[in-house]
Amino acid sequence: MELILIDHVTTEDFRHALANLVVASRQPLKQRSHQVPSLVRSICAYAYQNGLPTVALNTLLDTVTQPNHLDQNTISTLIKSLYPAGQVSTNAICAIISSLGQGKQKPSVATQNLLLKWIIMVNDVVEDTLVVSKLYGVLFSLLDMISIRATLCHLLAAITCRRHVKPFRIQMLLEVSRNTGNEPALLGLIRVYKDYYPDIILDQAASGRASRFSHPDPEWRDRVHIIQHINAHAQKETSLSAASFKVVRRGAKRIRVSLIPEVHTYRADESSTTLEEVDGVDDFVQKLDRIELPNQMISALDDPLLQKYTLLRSTDTSVNRINQWLALFFDEQLQTIMGNGGLGKRLVEVLEKVLSYTRHTMTLLESAQSFLRTFLLQWDGHENRKLILDLLAYIPLQSFEGRLSKSMARKCLDPAELQASLLCPLETAIIDNTTDSAITLLEYYTSLSQHWTAQVLSHPISSPSETGSSTSDFTAISALTAHASFLSLTILASTSPTQTNISSILSYHEALAYTISHAPSHTQIHVLTPLSQTIYLLTFQSPALSTLSRLCSILATYKRTFEAAMARPTHEYPRDYVNHFNGFLMDICNLLWRSRAFNTSDTNALGCLLPPSDLPHLRTYAEALTPPQSVPSLFSLSNGPILCALSIAAFRELEDGAGENEEGSVRMRHAGPIGQRSLAALAANGGITVGWAEYRLEVLKWLGQMGVDGIGQLMFCTMKHLMGSVKGTTA
Repeated sequence: MELILIDHVTTEDFRHALANLVVASRQPLKQRSHQVPSLVRSICAYAYQNGLPTVALNTLLDTVTQPNHLDQNTISTLIKSLYPAGQVSTNAICAIISSLGQGKQKPSVATQNLLLKWIIMVNDVVEDTLVVSKLYGVLFSLLDMISIRATLCHLLAAITCRRHVKPFRIQMLLEVSRNTGNEPALLGLIRVYKDYYPDIILDQAASGRASRFSHPDPEWRDRVHIIQHINAHAQKETSLSAASFKVVRRGAKRIRVSLIPEVHTYRADESSTTLEEVDGVDDFVQKLDRIELPNQMISALDDPLLQKYTLLRSTDTSVNRINQWLALFFDEQLQTIMGNGGLGKRLVEVLEKVLSYTRHTMTLLESAQSFLRTFLLQWDGHENRKLILDLLAYIPLQSFEGRLSKSMARKCLDPAELQASLLCPLETAIIDNTTDSAITLLEYYTSLSQHWTAQVLSHPISSPSETGSSTSDFTAISALTAHASFLSLTILASTSPTQTNISSILSYHEALAYTISHAPSHTQIHVLTPLSQTIYLLTFQSPALSTLSRLCSILATYKRTFEAAMARPTHEYPRDYVNHFNGFLMDICNLLWRSRAFNTSDTNALGCLLPPSDLPHLRTYAEALTPPQSVPSLFSLSNGPILCALSIAAFRELEDGAGENEEGSVRMRHAGPIGQRSLAALAANGGITVGWAEYRLEVLKWLGQMGVDGIGQLMFCTMKHLMGSVKGTTA
């Protein structure tokens, strides 16, 4: 029967066609009320377009495996169109294997061969990946059927693992092979057995022309791949999960062959087990101590289960095997890069796998570090930038200082000299006198700082002998912080940064604030204050609410950290160092809360580093505004360009609330901006009665309810008379 695909088949039409086909399959040809060819065309067209749901797939398999009145051509067409939309159920596999063999009620030999080939093609998308393996004995017992032996050997070769290779099976295979004249399919299966027990199966027994077990239908496999990616539900069911506790077998998902091999373990003895035999987390835990390393440890780059094993049972041998494979590969690729430049597809693929492995283990392999040190000297700073920077973010914590000599410029440098061997070449490649390149570099330093912080926090000091290491770690973090902080200041001072760039700068300082927030409980972390110029440029250069709130939140984190750290009997912070930071706090509070902008008479106040000679010019400008403004209150909650509209909105809610509670009580509303004297005048003329302190507190609460809580955090932890209001505000 020739199959002519229909352009489009609806789900409803497919269901009707399937139901009618099931009925027709049980009726002789002359008793049928439906045309089977048209039903098959509709079913096959729908299957090709959308894939078959689990229920429909099981129904069709039951139809072709059980006694029926369909002709062989129709059955063959149906089996070839069994494209699964999701995972293949265990029941479907069991139904097929139970239908194999000889007998009047069994399917024809041609049907059995097609069903065996179908199992080979869907073995990687079966719901229970071990169901075929569990039925190995049943399949092996069918090898005496000459008509299906070749296909059966292919299936057995695909699922054979060490536990299946038994002496009686070896003996039976050798005996059948001798009796049949060394069939290629049998020889192919014998050679699979020989990989596990080369000492038992002699070379003479496996000699001859053996079958190469290739995929039965690559086009069919590719179509399944497309269907399962289009179907969102199927993709969710069959997608590889990092939480999986089974070895990855990509099968239909892998259109092209990956450079990284799948996990395979040979030559394991009876007392050990292999990763391929692990089936679930409980099984993994029970067998953890007996698992034999796979043949190629490089598979850990692409297999989540092997990654978990190497993380839990890491040894120098296993890591060295990965490094050796990568070192040889990277050396070959570097020669290509030196010759014609650029990252090839194979190199990009491996680097992506290395990044995935690094994110899992949180450790950048030594071979990758060595490659990056050499590659950066050739890099143009643009090709695969994100991939390279993501890898470099996992550089282990090490000495920061160092100089790059010309004689060493093209050699593998001492990894201890981080700035010389990696950061200087990196900056040379990326920086091109644009703000975007500087921001890219700052974002990289943010990621590097976060990973270094995680490394320090995950290895707390456990003995006095580790104090020296702690000091060097702090020195490295301090040097990186100083370097990146100066870069952020350079960006702010040399250009007019966009809000996106400002956000990147704030993200760096938020990461730094998170790092120093652990100083009270980790002696190897010290409080490193931000540059004063950066604080004031962020305050005045970017008139955005989000910038002001995030900046205040950063300063509040510093304030709380300083208080906790200095509460220890022995702390290492000189009074002048702390007072300098308190100057930031005083200046911000003078701007926003106390209406004393640029004041220098308060304790520790720095006047926002405004030169005294510029203050008269600013005063003249403020008095010329309409209405005239006072410089001390120019940036307050009520008058500041960022907060004035929000403050009056918060006050409007107070007025609305008072009007709802007492009808007619609010005869006058405040026109804004709100000041201490205007509030008193408002109350005297029939407006609501609100004190100056109460008004500002309500503004902070209102901002917090709107999600702008940074300003409130700073005020509540800095202004003494507000500290008692923290609990109420939080509630």
